[in-house]
Amino acid sequence: MLGDTRLHIRELAIRRILKCRSQTSVTLRKFKIPDINFNATNYTELIEWHNKHTTISITEPPITKHFSDQLLKSMIAKVPEEIEILKFPCHTQAVERCIKLVTEASSLVCGAEARDGFIRARISSRTAMPKFNRKSEFFKTL
Repeated sequence: MLGDTRLHIRELAIRRILKCRSQTSVTLRKFKIPDINFNATNYTELIEWHNKHTTISITEPPITKHFSDQLLKSMIAKVPEEIEILKFPCHTQAVERCIKLVTEASSLVCGAEARDGFIRARISSRTAMPKFNRKSEFFKTL
């Protein structure tokens, strides 16, 4: 929402972040997926922000934690291209490899703990295997 071209959406994002900052006293953020509003007509309505029946506390996104309140407020007037938010690679080989691993784990085991154990076991198994940087290292020299 901070990078939206519409000014009122950026203002809404900043108000929500500041509200989360004022309400949050816990330093540990436990992520839990909120209920999704499938009848939403805009992406800003996907999460029920004011639902009193939910036990999920909405917290500030980790990507904006290092922004000061003044910097957040100054982002309202900026053009979205000028706003510098950290860029994370999302289409790298490592990310695609993890997506494949999570998909595989989801189809083979049930439950979050079993899936986590499967993924951790698979990663530790892969790190135990020898790695070769070149084809010549694969074949043992005499």
